Amino acid sequence: MHEYVKSLAIKSAENAVSKELLELRDDYRSKGIATILTESLNSLILTAKLVKPTKILEFGTSVGCSGIALLNACPEAVLYTVERYRPAEDEAMKNFKKFGLDKRVFAFFGEATEVVDEVGEGFDFVFLDCNKSKYKDLLPKIKAKMKSGGVLFADNVLFRGYITGEVKTPHRHNTIRNNMRGFLETISSDEDFITAVSDTGDGISVSYKK
Repeated sequence: MHEYVKSLAIKSAENAVSKELLELRDDYRSKGIATILTESLNSLILTAKLVKPTKILEFGTSVGCSGIALLNACPEAVLYTVERYRPAEDEAMKNFKKFGLDKRVFAFFGEATEVVDEVGEGFDFVFLDCNKSKYKDLLPKIKAKMKSGGVLFADNVLFRGYITGEVKTPHRHNTIRNNMRGFLETISSDEDFITAVSDTGDGISVSYKK
């Protein structure tokens, strides 16, 4: 992303989410804990505001920053969120409670591909931000759980430039590269979706289900 455009996205994010949440997110990032990039967060909240969902599904709770942002942006919504790392899930639940949102959260623990059948259906917004090698396998399940008119927002879809080939992929990330390309090619060609892919943050895709 061009540095000037990136700077504008960062400024806009300060209007999209609370200062308290940005400070919490930045504190985790300073400790090496992966949380959503500011540019992606801005696009996520803008998209959610436009969709106005009431039932959100999130894959990759992490420490709860994106979930908190989504619930604050969508006051009528409840969040179903999946996390496979227990310490992160525990931390997230503390943060949901801190922000007064825990009553609107349904948490599921486990690998996304194993838990997806347990989360229900009828979702009008899905945020995909879990194990990047699993996006392709999750897609058919996610599609079946989405309402017509729902939106799937996927983060990190260009993963460090490996997916586009701009950066040589280390051997250990070949599976991620191949599976992510499969995800992007599948959802872009699926006649039931309208999809846009951009290099915002580490790459995002936004797909509208017809």
